[in-house]
Amino acid sequence: MTVLSDRDIRAELESGRVRIDPYDPVDLQPSSVDLHLDHSFRVFRNSRYPFIDVRDLQPDLTELIHVGDDEAFILHPGEFVLGQTLEWVELPNDLVARLEGKALALGTPVPTPLGWRTMGDLSPGDLVFDETGAPTEVVAVTAPMIGRPCREVVFSDGQRVVADAAHQWVTVDKAGRRQGQQRAGIHTTDEIARTLRADGELNHHVPLAAPVQYPARLDLPIEPYTLGAWLGDGTTTAAAITSWDDEILEQISGEGYAVRRFAYAPHLYGIGGTGHTRDAVTGRYQRNASLSSRLRDLGLREVNYIPRPYLEAGVGHRLALLQGLMDTDGFVDDDAGRCEFTSINERLADGAIELAASLGFRPVKSVGRAMLDGVDHGPRYRVKFTPDRPVFRLRRKLARQKPPTARFHRFRAIDVVRNVPSVPVRCIEVASPRGMFLVSRSFIPTHNSSLGRLGLLIHSTAGYVDPGWKGTLTLELSNVANLPIALYYGMRIGQISFFRMSSPVDRPYGSAGLGSKYQGQSEPTASAYDADPAAGRRTERATGDPAPRGERHS
Repeated sequence: MTVLSDRDIRAELESGRVRIDPYDPVDLQPSSVDLHLDHSFRVFRNSRYPFIDVRDLQPDLTELIHVGDDEAFILHPGEFVLGQTLEWVELPNDLVARLEGKALALGTPVPTPLGWRTMGDLSPGDLVFDETGAPTEVVAVTAPMIGRPCREVVFSDGQRVVADAAHQWVTVDKAGRRQGQQRAGIHTTDEIARTLRADGELNHHVPLAAPVQYPARLDLPIEPYTLGAWLGDGTTTAAAITSWDDEILEQISGEGYAVRRFAYAPHLYGIGGTGHTRDAVTGRYQRNASLSSRLRDLGLREVNYIPRPYLEAGVGHRLALLQGLMDTDGFVDDDAGRCEFTSINERLADGAIELAASLGFRPVKSVGRAMLDGVDHGPRYRVKFTPDRPVFRLRRKLARQKPPTARFHRFRAIDVVRNVPSVPVRCIEVASPRGMFLVSRSFIPTHNSSLGRLGLLIHSTAGYVDPGWKGTLTLELSNVANLPIALYYGMRIGQISFFRMSSPVDRPYGSAGLGSKYQGQSEPTASAYDADPAAGRRTERATGDPAPRGERHS
């Protein structure tokens, strides 16, 4: 199926093949049309029956309520009601439609307090992070959606995220930055694409998130600063470090590790020696509580990298780890206060990027050549960022950092939005007051529908609106917030997208013999499942006799 663009939707409306009544051209979006809420709601009177029996007609299970133009309908926490669109919708026999929210690709990485997940893995009850770095609960997810128009959003730090055209982002555009302001607005992916630049500069800035609040860990075998310093200037064959700075050695000693200088190398120091322990039976050395044994337990004697528990530790532990890395292999320039971590180990550099991003910084990775005395020793990886907090303990480097009172660019800009082939996407709704959550390895804030931010979940009772449909659309409305939500006549309630089928259908909805029970509905319609010929009953043979046990009919 092909998703109709705004141009195609406009043509279908003007030709009369698609009818939306009432229709205002301002409601036409890049690949959808905004729909609005009507006066009528159908509420459930649960006290009238002990349970809902799908086999029997229960006419007074629900009650139809109408509200005035300026009257609020109050949806209470945990309440579920049926509403309907203000608009009457009619479709031809070669188009289907869908009322849905905004979505991200299923494979989009999502940081959570328990580690990395993907959009496709998340379920209600899972925890993710909001833009303040605090954990927030996933309250609802949609089924994967296919055929949606997708865009690749490229940020100024090189991060890429695939989202559908109607996905929403919180950005500060150039108008919102006038006179030193930081006035944020909500824009869809395609709106950003159309306004990518303003007066020759990147228009949309996405504010950085605060440091994410992973749970505090008590199982880290090595103090984070000491591990960072060893990863920067340590010796892979031993628990030793090369250093010209007594301050670094003092920091390591202050964390409880003995530091001793080796006589055979003027700047090589052993760390944490506790002596050898021999196995009483074999006589071989065995691992003990020494730093060397702990490094080996973490797998760091073979290759240098930042172990996952350290990347997902508390804020203080992650900052200490970064300070150990920066004191040894970090640099800060005198003018702009830009900091840089350098390594010939790409895995270690990638870990430094995740570490810095999780602390609310905006790291950017570049690749050059490691040259020494004119000899090329392979690739060199540089991780650059400008922190607003101390990332050094070494005083000579710390003195060159920008002071906290200086001006910092706490945002990443959107550089490119390009069309990409459609991929399966889905939405999630979170309990955070602003409805925002973090995605990608850069911990970028994003969110879905504005109503979802309030805790209102909206779903069309049908997955697709069938070709041949005529009527208003019944909506399932749920309040998952802790406070009542006031709903008003005429408020925007969702977006309808249109899909062109491979060929016109032979029997559109409403054709004789299809049992099109909801055709022509003009009010929120309760389930008509009891009207199905075999609703809730065992399938019968053509003779009317029950099918024997174990026999199935297709």
